[in-house]
Amino acid sequence: MNVMSHKITYIVICFVHIFCCLPILLLASDPKTSDTYPNEKRLFHIERSKNRNIVCYDLNTDTTGVPDEKKPLTVYWIDREEHPGQRGELSFVQEKLAYGYTVAGKQNGVIIIELNAVRNRKITVERNGQKYVCRMDINQQPSVLQKIYVKTKTNHSLQVEYVDIEGFDLTTGASVTERIFP
Repeated sequence: MNVMSHKITYIVICFVHIFCCLPILLLASDPKTSDTYPNEKRLFHIERSKNRNIVCYDLNTDTTGVPDEKKPLTVYWIDREEHPGQRGELSFVQEKLAYGYTVAGKQNGVIIIELNAVRNRKITVERNGQKYVCRMDINQQPSVLQKIYVKTKTNHSLQVEYVDIEGFDLTTGASVTERIFP
């Protein structure tokens, strides 16, 4: 009888855990909650703490497949909340003050850009093997930029608390992250 009651208790505990954890597991596997909608031209994206929407930076090439010297990147929003996967354009203010960029230099198919929000960090758009990447120093290591995360202050979404820059080391392939405080 004692062994039987332990088995029943075990079954009940397992049952409760499965049904309590199942919604969390389903949510975590839902593409709407985790997908960044990558494509073959995506170089990097920016995520923000304000909401789940992302700003994407895709390679813009001319007819020969080389980055366009005047506008090497196409920048746009992807909605991940109200209309998952829907693409939207940046507003004038967003482009000029936050998410836009300027071309700082170009030579032999290599283009150097500066994001409008952080002009002190140069990003080099260049070919690496068969594809183009955005190279920059992350934690003082030559790296390929993959993602920028902007954490804003809880009470004021226009004040930045910190910025995480993520990518992988060009030499070792290891993940690298750098946190910047304004």
